[in-house]
Amino acid sequence: MSNHYLIRKATEGDVLQILKHTKKVISENPNVTGITLNEFTSTLDEEKEWINSHHTQGLLLVAEVNRSIIGLLSFRLSPWKRLCHQGIFEISIQEKFTNKGIGASLIKKLLAWAQANQRVEKISLEVFSNNERAIHLYKRLGFIEEGRLKSHIKLGSNEYVDDVLMSIFIDSS
Repeated sequence: MSNHYLIRKATEGDVLQILKHTKKVISENPNVTGITLNEFTSTLDEEKEWINSHHTQGLLLVAEVNRSIIGLLSFRLSPWKRLCHQGIFEISIQEKFTNKGIGASLIKKLLAWAQANQRVEKISLEVFSNNERAIHLYKRLGFIEEGRLKSHIKLGSNEYVDDVLMSIFIDSS
């Protein structure tokens, strides 16, 4: 396996690989994703529309190894006037490619993009409290915990985890 990866903006032509990537990540880590594999039913047209919506409302990045998408970062700005200075991001990396700096690289690209974008003042995320690897990365990159929704995520009949709210403020000076 190559340690070389490429990060670039996603295009509509990535739709099949993005769908495949998302299904793989959900199946590999079902206890840290907000959606189950059975619930992920996005069609090609819906996924293309989602990809294209990032051109005006945010940023969609993919990480590739050997021309295969193995990582994804989606950032969406709020369309509402009082909230449009901020947005939320989601990130996913296939298990085989974790702990190689790819997630950090994707987030650093987002932060650089946000710094250059006058509109973005704050970037937020939600992460399951059992996803210690992700929380460690976010803290290392400067994100702070703003709050928790206690037992917000139900993993099983008697198994709950908190939804951790984290953010970082962008200094565009």
